[in-house]
Amino acid sequence: MQLNLDTAAFLRDYWQKQPLLIRNGLADFVDLIEPELLAGLAMEDGVDARIIQQTASGWHVEHGPFSDYEAFGEQDWTLLVQAVNEWFPEVQSLLSAFRFLPDWRVDDVMVSFATENGGVGAHLDQYDVFIIQGAGSRHWRVGERLHNAAEYCPHPDLKQLQNSNFAAVIDAVLAPGDVLYIPAGCPHHGVAIEPSLNYSVGFRAPNSAEWLAQLADQLLASEQNFPRYTDPDDGLATRPFQISNAEVQQVRDLLLQQLASTAGAQAIAQVMSQSKRPLPQAEDPITPAQLLSFAATDMMIGRTPGARVLTNEAGQLFANGELVEGLCRDDDAALELLNLVQEQPLANYAATFASEAGSRVLCELLNQGVFYLVQEVEPEQDDD
Repeated sequence: MQLNLDTAAFLRDYWQKQPLLIRNGLADFVDLIEPELLAGLAMEDGVDARIIQQTASGWHVEHGPFSDYEAFGEQDWTLLVQAVNEWFPEVQSLLSAFRFLPDWRVDDVMVSFATENGGVGAHLDQYDVFIIQGAGSRHWRVGERLHNAAEYCPHPDLKQLQNSNFAAVIDAVLAPGDVLYIPAGCPHHGVAIEPSLNYSVGFRAPNSAEWLAQLADQLLASEQNFPRYTDPDDGLATRPFQISNAEVQQVRDLLLQQLASTAGAQAIAQVMSQSKRPLPQAEDPITPAQLLSFAATDMMIGRTPGARVLTNEAGQLFANGELVEGLCRDDDAALELLNLVQEQPLANYAATFASEAGSRVLCELLNQGVFYLVQEVEPEQDDD
């Protein structure tokens, strides 16, 4: 998919600065999933789905899996399903339009189906999002970023703005193919004019506590010998129950020293390469010899939705929260794997098979679930 956007101008003038409406941003857009399939997905265990409904008595939230939808009626409710791209390859393909932004920042594609007058109320998000209008139409109001905006919870699982009448810089009805960019912290409110589908491409923005927790997990798992706290120049405490500023600074310096180290930089890259959810593991490990034999068939290879394959400026490769040993960024095999997103014929990856390290690394990533293999299905022939 091609986004109708001057990406350089967008990054300069809009990204994390101000909202933008891109009319016909995805020209001739055709829905990537039918409402019935989305509703069926929300009935499955392990799928993060919820329905937000506004009634005369207030706002209600119900979490899936759902058994049916009759009780919700024909208006005033919205079904939201997270990470639909991890279940439907067609939805995953939507992410190709946004690869002018770093892969590691992409969170998932949430798809929502709203009945007439359905919405989730005026609210803020702490992440950037592109909203693509599918079938139907929705009226959106978006304001400039608010600081210290008053929020409240009309339901324990729902946070909204106390003042829904914020000043809107975008006030428009979206038609299929229109794209709305909303930076983190900008108030917005969408209401379906008719039954409609929306695709939300969200970008993760961990807070500092989340970064520290994930980095600590990575560093502890590495089993390295890390420097320990010392205070040879601290002197004797005059009050044994008091923490001195010098001691606090010593701890801060110890942590900063670790983050600035090579091990710290590697741990950050590993966290960036982690998938949001566990990847499906291969039932039977694949060997390089088997992989080479598959290359002579019509086998296809693709990157598992949600998986990240990244490289840093030192040329190291990272995937699934781990350092990938054996290849560096500039190797032809590495470049093939870094650019492998959509399903392609396995036979196309000649550089990978020409390299012993490339074949071994690809096997490892297949066995970890970062990539997958699938037999190409020939279209049925009409006997007539």
